[in-house]
Amino acid sequence: MISRYLIDNIIEAASNLLRNKPRTLLTSLGIIIGISSVIILVAITNGAKTIIEEQLVSLGAKTIVLKPIGRTRSGVYRGMAQDFNQNELSLMKAMPTVESVSPIVKTSNQVSYRNKSQVVAVVGSNEDFARINDWPTESGDFINEMDVQDGARVCVLGASVQKRFFGAEDATSQSIRIDGISFKVIGTLTEKGLTPGGRDQDDFILIPFTSLNRWDYKGQLYGISNIIVSSTTTEDLEFTKFSIRKMLRETRGLLKDEFDNFEMVTYEKITRKILQTTNILKILLSAIASISLVVGGIGIMNIMLVSVTERTKEIGIRITIGAKSRDIVFQFLSESALIALFGGAVGIALGYFLSQLVSNFVGWPAIISTESIIIACLFSGFIGIFFGIYPAFKASRMDPIKAIRNEQ
Repeated sequence: MISRYLIDNIIEAASNLLRNKPRTLLTSLGIIIGISSVIILVAITNGAKTIIEEQLVSLGAKTIVLKPIGRTRSGVYRGMAQDFNQNELSLMKAMPTVESVSPIVKTSNQVSYRNKSQVVAVVGSNEDFARINDWPTESGDFINEMDVQDGARVCVLGASVQKRFFGAEDATSQSIRIDGISFKVIGTLTEKGLTPGGRDQDDFILIPFTSLNRWDYKGQLYGISNIIVSSTTTEDLEFTKFSIRKMLRETRGLLKDEFDNFEMVTYEKITRKILQTTNILKILLSAIASISLVVGGIGIMNIMLVSVTERTKEIGIRITIGAKSRDIVFQFLSESALIALFGGAVGIALGYFLSQLVSNFVGWPAIISTESIIIACLFSGFIGIFFGIYPAFKASRMDPIKAIRNEQ
């Protein structure tokens, strides 16, 4: 019974609105503009947020840098610190929330190729170095797991080293000498440029860390000075830190009252602040766009008041033949809600289409979530009902005698 009542009122409301199609379309224009603006801005800011998150991950948003430190029981730095070892490296790799583990061993050696000879920074690492640092090769290959296991005499050149020693010549498959030992160049890294502090990030040679230890130190296997760990996701970062700290303290036999002889450096605080700023920007832009929805709602209220004035005789007759106040209220609320929902539907479609065009212009994807569409529909319906309440109640409180006598 109730459902039939609702359907009849909605059909009647739609019929009334279709009598004057241009006015209905113009009335819903404010809602169309408001909803499409919200959809576009939310989609573009969602896309920007995704790009920012990807860039932050590539810059180390889910990485942990482990460094050895030396402290006394009182926490005072004592100088010599305990390096990491390969057993600790293997235990980290086995953790379920750890995606990649890259050891770092650094030194500087005399590097020569033909008649050129210079002291160059040499970094020992493994196959995960490129993945963690988002550093692909420009040409050739990167060191692989077998190279690390065998301690192979292979190397990958930073862009600055490649230019300095080889110029326009292809360095791949050539041989260079590091501290008098021949290493085969298997690839060159893409150029990253200078750091904000002015340091050249491309001025180094990368080799398997086992090769660096074995050949640079004449067979003596030295410890690992730093380790970079990447968690599976940014959400797993804190648990990964906890697991690594627990493991290192246990393997090193540290007592409860003893300080860590290592430190873990992460960038999640900076990442969190940047993402919070992005969310604030999205809320601010959505709020600005929502102003047009309010304007559209006021337009609906004005038109509904005009409609009440135009249809006073109709309202009076309906009340005289038995229509209750709630029937009149529901009729006009149905009309205002239909106008808003129509505007919302058109606004969503227009917003989706325009967001794709804007996406091509700004150069990043427009991500339209189901949540934003549902909110847009509900909000447009709310606007229609809210701004239709006053005209509806005004119509329901008319004196039927005066309404019937009204010549309008």
